[in-house]
Amino acid sequence: MKLPENVKYILNELYKNGYEGYIVGGCVRDHLMGKEPHDYDITTSALPEEVKEIFPHTVDTGIQHGTVTVIIDKIGYEITTYRIDGEYKDNRHPEEVIFTDRLSGDLSRRDFTINAIAYNDVKGYVDLFGGIDDIKRNVIRGVGEPAKRFQEDALRMMRAVRFSAQLDFAIEENTLNALKENADLIRNISIERIREEFFKLILSDHNERLDILLNSGMTEHFLPEILDKKFDYGKINSLSRDIVVRLAYIFYGIEWGNVKKIMKRLRTDNKSMAAVTLISKYTDYEITDLYSMRKLVSLAGENIKRVIEVMCAVKNCDSEMYFNMLEEIKNDCCSLKDLELSGNDLIETGIRGKLVGEALNKALDYVMREPQKNNKDILIDYIKGVF
Repeated sequence: MKLPENVKYILNELYKNGYEGYIVGGCVRDHLMGKEPHDYDITTSALPEEVKEIFPHTVDTGIQHGTVTVIIDKIGYEITTYRIDGEYKDNRHPEEVIFTDRLSGDLSRRDFTINAIAYNDVKGYVDLFGGIDDIKRNVIRGVGEPAKRFQEDALRMMRAVRFSAQLDFAIEENTLNALKENADLIRNISIERIREEFFKLILSDHNERLDILLNSGMTEHFLPEILDKKFDYGKINSLSRDIVVRLAYIFYGIEWGNVKKIMKRLRTDNKSMAAVTLISKYTDYEITDLYSMRKLVSLAGENIKRVIEVMCAVKNCDSEMYFNMLEEIKNDCCSLKDLELSGNDLIETGIRGKLVGEALNKALDYVMREPQKNNKDILIDYIKGVF
């Protein structure tokens, strides 16, 4: 395995000072799958204080858990001491972290065999749990007793489904059974962590693995509204890799007010919540002519393309026609800010109070029907005739 020079330097420095050092986890898994690792996690027999003595530039990023970040060429490399986790009382965090000088103890506490492989240039691959074979077989399997791994950290159940979707791996039978038997434990995990794993699943190329989640017993604890829905996974995979678009499609058929409640429950950011809610509100909108398209642009604003994409996915229609219509009206007035008439103009004509807003909306609708009429004088004459 060809390691980056800085990673080789770190491992060599640990070795020169009498300690073991390995890269471990996702970077080893990715390499074995023929993928370029994004980052490198390093595990070592050295204690945090000993790591800090070896390397001149370090940051205590998680020293209570044994993690020190070594800075080389302005890049951070996390180095974590071999550790054994103490008792888990909340199904998420160990009561204590116990440092050990044995790599086997550290690997035994990890979630899945494919993430429990270590490597350095001296020993080569250290694979105590058959992770390399599981990668070859495209299998997600818990380290040791899967039920114990899930009881230690219930988020691992969501991670199992997410890895299955991202890697296109099956979940091994005993691991899947343990997941279903312990599904209720997901209630002890924060919604933010659940949401992160759920969104990664939805954005994957194999979100048909959502079926595993729906049948696992976990979904009823954070998203019961989709339990009885049937999804066209090919359709989802064809959508933009945009969580707003994919959620809006998944939530189709749920009343938009309830969609907003779901997004609040998932504690998404306000912009995403507003966008998914808006798309849900207008997915069934009927576009019949250029006026109705202008009207939808007025209602959807910056989310107009997302609305059209979800609308066409739901209705099995060709989006190209609608995007051509959108291009045709791109210079037309579809919002109050583009209207050649202001509230002050109306006040000068004697219109006051709430009638100003009503008059502006009347003028906008008039212009959306007849774009060439977006002229201040024409609009003032029109409003005088209406009011």
